[in-house]
This record gives sequence, structure tokens and C-alpha cells, in this order.
Amino acid sequence: MSLPVLLLTGPVGVGKTAVAFEAMELLEARDIPHAFFDGDWFTYFHPKPPEDRFGEGFAIEALRALVPRLREELGVERLILARVLWERDSLLRYRAAIPDAEITVVRLTAPLEVIDARIRHREAGSAVEWYVARARELDAHWRVHPVEDLLVETADRNVRDIAHDVIVAMGWA
Repeated sequence: MSLPVLLLTGPVGVGKTAVAFEAMELLEARDIPHAFFDGDWFTYFHPKPPEDRFGEGFAIEALRALVPRLREELGVERLILARVLWERDSLLRYRAAIPDAEITVVRLTAPLEVIDARIRHREAGSAVEWYVARARELDAHWRVHPVEDLLVETADRNVRDIAHDVIVAMGWA
């Protein structure tokens, strides 16, 4: 049986985690078995291998181990992932780890000045400028090399409405 997977992507500050949590609430209210993983949570380690500078390989391997248990032991029927997806070719690695995954990539977007303000409001320390620069790099890259199946604007929108629109687009509501 296939596993529908919603992969929310976009730069830091665009709302991936917030939208994922709201989508979870909406699915829970409908009693739809699901799980959510923020891919970054699997990448907070040091040192990272030189060939995996963002820790994505480790995060995908963690999913390979966890997803079968979630499905078999808990009956999970939907999976929500939040992770920066640099290129669509990376989906091959996700599909290898979760062979029956039907992945839909939803890229969340907002104007760079909105993302910049969100980053500066929530982040602290030396990483702020890196996150701001990375957001600009990702925005420029995705304009030339789109990764999404669906593009969703997050600026000046209620996160619950965004999550609702996303799960409706997925056919989950």
C-alpha cells in the first residue's frame, strides 16, 4: 500500500514547521493516522561527513528505519516532512528509503524581506546572517530550478488557512 507523503520545503523562516504542525492538528481532528518529521531534527550533529555537509543522508536513513515501524505498529497512513529540498533529484533518495512513498512537494514562499524579518525575529546569534544569505541563495536557485509540485504563499496569511489549503490540495481533507 502506498504512503502519501507531503514534503514541505522552503527557506528558514517561511513557515514549514508551523504549517506542518497545523496540518497535524487538522488531520488529528479528522482522525487520520499520520506522523510528522522535521528533517532538520535529524541533522543536528557534528561533525557531518564531508560528502553530507547538511546531514541529509543521515536524516533520510533515519526515515528508512522509522517509517516502517510507524506504519506497522501505529497504523500511520500519511507522512508530513519539513525539509529544504535543493533539487528534485533528491527525491530519489527519499523514495529509496521509503519505497512506497507518493511524495508531493509543496514549496512555501514569501517575499525575501518577510523571510528576513522572520529570521531576525526568531533566530539569535551568529547564524542569523547565514540563514538570511541561505534564504536568498535558495530563492534564486528555485526560480531557475523549481522543486515543487505546488507553490504556496505564506506572507500575510493565517497559518491554519495555509495548512488547510495544503491538506485539501493533497486530497487529505
